[in-house]
Amino acid sequence: MKSILYSMIAILFFGIIAMGFENKPQTRTILVQSTDRNVSELTLSQSADIITRRLQTFSMEKFEMKIISGKNQIRVVLSGKQDRKVAESLITQKGALEFYEAYNYHDLIQLLKGDSTLLKYLDKGKHYESSPNIGCISSATEMKSVVQYLNSLKLGDKCKFAWSNLFGDTDVCLYALRMEEENRIPLTGSDIQNFEVKHDAERQKDNILFKFKTPAIQVWADVTKRNLDKAIAIVMDNNVLYAPVVHGEINGGNCEISGDFTHAQVQYITAIVSGGELPASFTVVK
Repeated sequence: MKSILYSMIAILFFGIIAMGFENKPQTRTILVQSTDRNVSELTLSQSADIITRRLQTFSMEKFEMKIISGKNQIRVVLSGKQDRKVAESLITQKGALEFYEAYNYHDLIQLLKGDSTLLKYLDKGKHYESSPNIGCISSATEMKSVVQYLNSLKLGDKCKFAWSNLFGDTDVCLYALRMEEENRIPLTGSDIQNFEVKHDAERQKDNILFKFKTPAIQVWADVTKRNLDKAIAIVMDNNVLYAPVVHGEINGGNCEISGDFTHAQVQYITAIVSGGELPASFTVVK
């Protein structure tokens, strides 16, 4: 009788242990280090708050976070199925959102005094003079050649170049952003009041809608008025998200990003920008 009782206890004991192992969620640790030498505890705390908002906005998956102030580090422990690479990007992406007036191809060639050398590197063919998309490439080797050529132009006070390469796409396009003082757009991500995702049932695409804060509404109206039939590039961390051509003055401070993004990419952009720009820079160490 005792042996039967011991057997039952043993079965119950090991059954509980097995259940514990089965229900225990898979965890992965991401450790990031600030690259800023004199980062303060306040800045680390602010960064942790922003990272928390980003992860919560992007996914319902649970996570734990701890600030290791003596080492200027933040540790995030993921549970569930969240992709580690995406989480690392959410944690380390700076998130600086800016707006630029963009040269179209025709105006850029005029700035280059008729030099069409870019044609040798970009697009393998068609160029549309009114388009802010200067041309596209499909390999890292091509990009290296284009960057070397662009660096030789020395247009820093009038123009800077940016790629549509936030998500590491195979095909990326080049944009020329106006840098003249009179063409500067004094708006950043900090001027945005709220973000939301809107599903376009007809095109089966997700768009991003956002609204500027009250002090920035008239600024946005003035910017769109002076850029009728021209493009305004929306840029995050020097990558062009979208460069729509303005067809009318936009009052009310509203804006829409309706590029050809996947649902996951829209969620990522929304999580980064609505969370705010990180006050410090971080790199993954584990």
